[in-house]
Amino acid sequence: MFAMVAGLAGLLTWVERKMSALIQDRIGPNRANIRFIRNWRLWGLIHPIADVVKILFKEDFVPKGAFRVLHTIAPMISMVAPLIVFSVIPFAGPLHITWKDIPAENIWLIGRLFPGDALHLSDYTIFFRVADLNAGIIFIFAITSLSVYGLLIGGWSSNNKFSFLGAMRAASQMFSYEVALSLSVIGVIMMYGATSLSEIVTRQGDLWLGIIPKWGIVTQPLAFFLFLACGVAEIKRVPFDLPEGESEIIAGFFTEYSSAKFMMFFFGEFIEVVLLGAMLTTLFLGGWHVPWLSAEAIKVPLLHLNWVFAEWGWIQAHPWGIHLIRVAVSGMQFGAFFTKLIFSIWFLQQVRWTLPRLRYDQIMKIGWKMILPLAFLNIAGTGIFILFEEHFKSTIQGLLGY
Repeated sequence: MFAMVAGLAGLLTWVERKMSALIQDRIGPNRANIRFIRNWRLWGLIHPIADVVKILFKEDFVPKGAFRVLHTIAPMISMVAPLIVFSVIPFAGPLHITWKDIPAENIWLIGRLFPGDALHLSDYTIFFRVADLNAGIIFIFAITSLSVYGLLIGGWSSNNKFSFLGAMRAASQMFSYEVALSLSVIGVIMMYGATSLSEIVTRQGDLWLGIIPKWGIVTQPLAFFLFLACGVAEIKRVPFDLPEGESEIIAGFFTEYSSAKFMMFFFGEFIEVVLLGAMLTTLFLGGWHVPWLSAEAIKVPLLHLNWVFAEWGWIQAHPWGIHLIRVAVSGMQFGAFFTKLIFSIWFLQQVRWTLPRLRYDQIMKIGWKMILPLAFLNIAGTGIFILFEEHFKSTIQGLLGY
């Protein structure tokens, strides 16, 4: 999982420059190449590799008067904190195996290496996430809030007024939007009755009116837009990039950084982009769910469609077939999660190169006077909706005949 996140974050350094070039009618990165008979430029994909090689060989400069220890620790905090959060994000549904044990002699080469042993496949469930915490959402907010320490420490320890100003901007902005970000998720918690991400994703597989998946963007549309805006502010991307503000404060909190330390700050920002896309996918886009598909059947109650895989003829003739189906479903679920994640990242990049930077007073006004009241309104509206849904659920089901 970490390899996937790190690889995707590294690729985003190319995606961001290439997408800006397409929007601005430019060619974009295309000079770095591998010379073999002719120049292989691969649409600029060599540039991220060249950037890493170049930046690692730059001088690791620490300015005079800086606090060297904290100056070194700060970028590590900013990069590691968002990486840890991925440990609670589920990227596929559980895969349950109920097949019998297989003697080692029946498996090619295994029987020779481990004679007399068996491959135990009975009643075994594979969960595609590192940890399933009951308070997964609280864990995410607790860990991601540590990122602000990296920015504050980096800006203060650099002994540079522009770095310190960027750090103070970052702290004010992140503290302001963390409040509304947390409140926007409370509606999701109320709707699905859980703080575990695995449980929230599982319950998004339920159907409304027998056909509409209960994805977060359907049940909590206002919370989706509030979470999106607050999330962009939290990761300091345009139009909320005041902490960096190159045209005003050089580069903000990481002005005095170079070499690998600069790369950690830079790389951590792209990891946060992937994290925001993963959170949008998990909370609002159904996570790994493929509509109407489960490991056991394809089911649409309103259309009276119920194809149970175990009842198919060739499945009954070949007992291993049901496990092949389950593995295929798990693959489709991972593909669905990854597709939604890529779409979310693409949308965030579109915002990045479309909207202009806001002024500092506008950012504070939007956070405290607009988004925060809307977050409270969403909580009240969600409570009313839940009461309405519980009262009329049985009546609606009777009218629709399922």
